[in-house]
Formats: sequence, structure tokens, C-alpha cells
Amino acid sequence: MRRVLAVLVAAGLCVWLAGPALSARPFVPQAVDFVQAIAPDAGTAAPAGTAGGGGGGGGGGWRSAIIRAPERFDLVGLTWRRSARIDARIRVRDAARGTWSAWTAMSDDSSGDEGSEPVWAGGADAYELRLKSYPAGLRAHFVNSTGTATAGQRLLTALRRHAHDAYVALTGAPAQAQGQDGAPAIVARADWGASQCKPRADPTYGSVQTAFVHHTVNANDYGPQDSAAIVLAICRYHRDTNGWYDIGYNFLVDRFGTVFEGRAGGVDQAVIGAQAQGYNSVSTGVAEIGTFSAVAPSAAATQATEDLLAWKLSLTGVPALGHVTVRSGGGPDNRYATGTPVTFQRISGHRDADQTSCPGTALYRRLPAIRDRVAAIAAQLSPPAPVATVTLAAADRTLQYPQDAQLSGRVTDPGGAPLPATAVSIQIASRAGFATVAEVTTREDGTWSAQVPTQYKRTLRAVVRPASGGVAASPLLSVAVAPQISLRAPRHVVAGRAFTVSGSVHPQRTAATLEVARKGSDGAFHVLARLPVKVAGTTFRTTLRLRRAALHRLRVLTVNDARNAPGRSGDVLLRAVRAG
Repeated sequence: MRRVLAVLVAAGLCVWLAGPALSARPFVPQAVDFVQAIAPDAGTAAPAGTAGGGGGGGGGGWRSAIIRAPERFDLVGLTWRRSARIDARIRVRDAARGTWSAWTAMSDDSSGDEGSEPVWAGGADAYELRLKSYPAGLRAHFVNSTGTATAGQRLLTALRRHAHDAYVALTGAPAQAQGQDGAPAIVARADWGASQCKPRADPTYGSVQTAFVHHTVNANDYGPQDSAAIVLAICRYHRDTNGWYDIGYNFLVDRFGTVFEGRAGGVDQAVIGAQAQGYNSVSTGVAEIGTFSAVAPSAAATQATEDLLAWKLSLTGVPALGHVTVRSGGGPDNRYATGTPVTFQRISGHRDADQTSCPGTALYRRLPAIRDRVAAIAAQLSPPAPVATVTLAAADRTLQYPQDAQLSGRVTDPGGAPLPATAVSIQIASRAGFATVAEVTTREDGTWSAQVPTQYKRTLRAVVRPASGGVAASPLLSVAVAPQISLRAPRHVVAGRAFTVSGSVHPQRTAATLEVARKGSDGAFHVLARLPVKVAGTTFRTTLRLRRAALHRLRVLTVNDARNAPGRSGDVLLRAVRAG
């Protein structure tokens, strides 16, 4: 009996250990992040002429000794506390072979005053730094995305990789990235491990009027087996170290011509990324994985970028050639002040918009040829034949929580005739793409209506699949939701004495503002103060003291943010009277 129990326990343990690998999708090891503080005494002042990495610059600098990382790492970047441009370079030691990489620049832009770009290391255990100067609070941020950080993790990863290979051999090859509707093959987020880099917020949408080309400032000598791990590591660095919602780029292309889906929200949608400060809402961005300041990208990467941009720009009828004028959204890295009209090529380099040398001189010089090739490819793409037209409207674009969104629209065939008895899916943009939240059917005249509950700002669309085949989607529609705020306070208080103000905010928030105003001799209320209020869950409670005897007005405000429209409670009038 004991032997049987032991066998069952061992079998159960093996299944538990191997479970995450038993899938037809590509196997993605467990990624981990960790940080290491770097003290000034970890290095010394470098001799003159070695600042920023040896050979050039003069004036000395700071060079570290060999620093052993807490665990094996695949990607590393630097942050520091105060504004400084340190011109960081790094070399890393391969943990398996003990060999050192070439020195790699950690940033090629003129900003980078609080952090560097991440650099792919691919299984390193130690590193050296060369800096123009040592900044306060220097820290190295690591990502291990290959499941090799510790000896235990290496053993577990090997077990799961073997289990995955066996599972695939028994059940068939895993699904490969497939293009559809003229799209190139694109590796979906699920296949490079985005479940380990979940976005912090739902995607937002703008328009695609231009495209920006980038490079990732990674080393160029990675293998095809590394590409998905590089994308995952960049995503975790962007999200966890930079504090972004998600990976910054809309798409990434490796040197073997593989295209990866970047920021969540749909490859065919105008997802707002974080890769061209001041212009993200009017552009799409593709980053070639590598550093192309002196070395040109591979022919495979260039071809894949051209195919991707031809398809992406064609979705909204944007030409590859010519110019477009947009207004700058500003920002410290932007070349142009807020509101400035800026004219870009339809396909531009990142350096055209922001203070950077990205995408590297070698890649930037290829952009004229890339534009011509994208235009030629786009001319061969057949525009998708319309299968139907579906519209989407909201009775009110700004709702007061818990008010439902009242939606309506109409479905017609390509000739404009109504399509009755046709299913309409109402979808909300989520961190994984679009999720269906309601299903309705069109009436005889093709119209439809739906009521959809929502707590926060949402981006919606209506999707139909006519009986004749194909899929049609409405333009995106954004609906804002203002929180419901209640406020309670006494009607009479004694001037100079503290009293309690309380209330609630739904849905949940973390902070609000209490506005205090006093009625003047002119009969108008004049704001005395706006005081921060901490919200615990959905309730708040604070104390207040009114110094003068007079009629006062209180209200609670919440700000506009990524999830909420501005909110305001009703006004509470109270009179402060003199003591006695």
C-alpha cells in the first residue's frame, strides 16, 4: 500500500511539475525580475579617454570592477535617482562559457537621464560597466526570461521543456503564427509568454496616420530560439522597471524575419503604444530587435518590416509615400513643443520625432528604400471586399456610475440594404484584445440596440458575421464613466472646532479632493482650499476646521484619469457659527 501511495505521489508531483508545459503552444519558461544596487566603491575612476566605454571622450569616467549578479540574467538595464546622462556601456559574462561579450551602448539617445535602454545578455552571470560619471542611486534591473536564474529553475525548466517536446510529439506540432486577410504571419502575445507580462490597464486607441521605425538597442548576436524570450524580457522591463502599462512597441521584428505582436489590443487596431513620445495616438510603431547604429539589419528583418507596414497602413488607407502633418503632444524627449504642427514622412524614424538617434544610422538610411518597397507591396494587396457595414452609437458618451451604456446601430449589406435577423456582438477592449459582453439581433430594418453595464471608461465596437460570410466591425467608440460620489457633513459647526466629513466613491478609487468654499459679501462662494482625501476602498473620512463664522460649501472632486471621467459630489452647505 505504501509503495502504491508513493508511486501515486511521485506521479502527481511529476504532473504538477510538468503541467505548465503540457500545451500545443510554444513552451515559455517562468520569467523572474530582480534588482541590484551598485555602490560607488564597486568601481573606480577610469583613466582619461575611457569615459563611456573606452576610446573617445577624454576626461575620465567611472568603470566598475566585475560585478556578479544575484542570479543568472538574460536582460539588464540601469536606473538612477537624479537627472544625469551617464553614457553607459556594458559587457556581460556568459555563464556557461565564461566568455565576455563586446562592450554595448545601453542607450543611444540624448535623454536617458533617469534610466538606460535594456540590453539582452542571454544567460549571463556577471557584468562590467563604463560610465561617463557615477550617478546617485545606481541600480541594475535584471530579467531572466529563459527559466535559468537559479540551479533549481534550470532543472525545472529542463524537465518542463522535455515534457513539452514529448507532448508535442504525441499530439502533433504546435500551431504556427498565421497571417489572415493579407496580414503577414505574426506571433501572438500568447505564444511569446505575455501571460507573464499582463498589461496594467486596458488598451487605448487612436488613429494610424504614420508609422515610426525603431531599434531596441539590443545585441545583434542572438539566435532564433532567443527571440520570444527577448520580447518577453523587454515587456517585463517596460512594465516593471519603466512603469509602463505594457510593452511599448506595437510590433517587434527579429533578425530572422519573425514578427511579434507587441502591445495588447489587436494587431489590426490603432492601439496607442509608448514608443514615440508626443505622437503615439496618431501612429503605429515597429521595432527591429538589435542595434543598427553601424550595422544594417538583415534582409529578412527588412522584408518582414516592409510586409508588416504595407499591411498595417493599408488597413486604414494610409499611403506609404508622402507626408502627413500632426500636432505634437509634447514631452521632455520630444523635438517639438506641445501643439506644434509637425510634418512627417508616412514612414519615419523615431529620431524624426524625439531626441534620439533611434533607429540607428544604418537602419535610418534604409528608410527611403523601405518606403518604396512598402508602397509596391501595398499596391498588390487586394482591399478586403466589404461584407457588411455596422454602425455604433451611444445615447450618452459620458455616464454617471452605475448608469448603463445605451447603445444602438444599424447593419446593412454592401449595397446599403438592411440585414435583418443578424447577430451583433458588442465587444469591449480588454488587456487581451476584445471581449464580447453582449449579443443582440437586428430588427427588420437592420437596426439594433443594447444596454451594457460598465464601471470604467471603455472602448467598444460592434461586430457582425453575416450569413454570406466574412466579418465586419464598427468604428471604435469610447464611453467615459464618472464615479458616483456622496458627501456627508454637519449642517452647523462651531468656527475653529474640528468636525468630521465622510462619504463614498463608487467604483473604487484611492484618492479624492475636498473643495472648501466660503460665501463672500458679494453673495458668491470663493474657494478657500482643495484638500487631498485618502479613500479606503470606496469610503473616506477626514476632519476639517473652519476658522470664520460664515456659510460654507463643501464638495468632493475626482480627477480624469485612464479609467475614470472627472467626478463631483453634490454640494453640501453648512454654516460655521461663533462659539457660545
